[in-house]
Amino acid sequence: MKIVPYRDPDFADVAALWDACGISAPQNDPARDIPFARDAANAMLFVGRHEDGRLIGSILAGHDGHRGWLYKLAVAPDHRGRGFGRALVRHAEDWLAACGVPKINLMIRDTNADVRGFYARLGYAEEPRIVMGKRFVAADQKPPARRTIDVVVTYLEMTEPPHRPPVPAPLERLALLRAVEPSVAFYRFLYDTVGEPWFWIDRRLLDDETLGAIIRDPRVEIYVLYDAGVPAGFVELDRRPAPDVAIAYFGLMPDFVGRRLGPYLLDWAVRKAWTYQPHRLTVDTCTLDHPKALALYQRAGFVPYRQVAKTIDDPRLTGLIPPHREPRQP
Repeated sequence: MKIVPYRDPDFADVAALWDACGISAPQNDPARDIPFARDAANAMLFVGRHEDGRLIGSILAGHDGHRGWLYKLAVAPDHRGRGFGRALVRHAEDWLAACGVPKINLMIRDTNADVRGFYARLGYAEEPRIVMGKRFVAADQKPPARRTIDVVVTYLEMTEPPHRPPVPAPLERLALLRAVEPSVAFYRFLYDTVGEPWFWIDRRLLDDETLGAIIRDPRVEIYVLYDAGVPAGFVELDRRPAPDVAIAYFGLMPDFVGRRLGPYLLDWAVRKAWTYQPHRLTVDTCTLDHPKALALYQRAGFVPYRQVAKTIDDPRLTGLIPPHREPRQP
């Protein structure tokens, strides 16, 4: 079973699954509950698909800033007893742990003995608590959580190579190597680790075949900076928009930020790009990026030529960016 975040095309299958499992009710209409969970930045609905593509499971995880909660655990009746429910719970637990949640709660109807036993086998225990509730009659009229983020994108260019001396390497143990025809897994390691704090999401949404075609294009050059043999950052030069060259991606691993490696790697990349004698060298940054990114590019010789305000989908809603990360405000 492959567990992935819910997508809108899954709605009919999820609703049918919940109906088959008896967890739908008039007060829990999937037409209201699913969009509400989808739009919340602190919740994630996961679905499980069998290897034949059939949707066979679901679980909803969420947190209130203090505790995590599990809901809507469902496994198709003809696929029970194979460990799928356990896998769904573990996946939701991992997501909540990544959100920084210290404890998970759940509520079970006291008549549901089978589910009580299932969670007990997973390490959950009954606790002496009194559960109280209040239902909003107009729950479907509650304003949805905002699903977008406002960003400002700055486009920069350099129209001639730098005339200043090269930036010296801040450490003696540095090495810069080109990743020639890198594997998709290695590239995803670089991209995901460097980009997660800054909401890099575009390449995460590409399938392996599409991404592989990009990073193995001979006009795309990926250089990895190593510190004593450990990957410290990378830069990606894109010569496909000839006669221009673009710095498509540039950044450091979180553990190496603040060690003066950024100016060195960027200066090296700029000089490497100019060996191709482009019409101009371009790069862009946005208000989700490192707060010093724009100034760093300008010190390297780039000049802003356009700024665009955009509203983008909140990357945390994809399930690929931890929801506890807060975007910088433009």
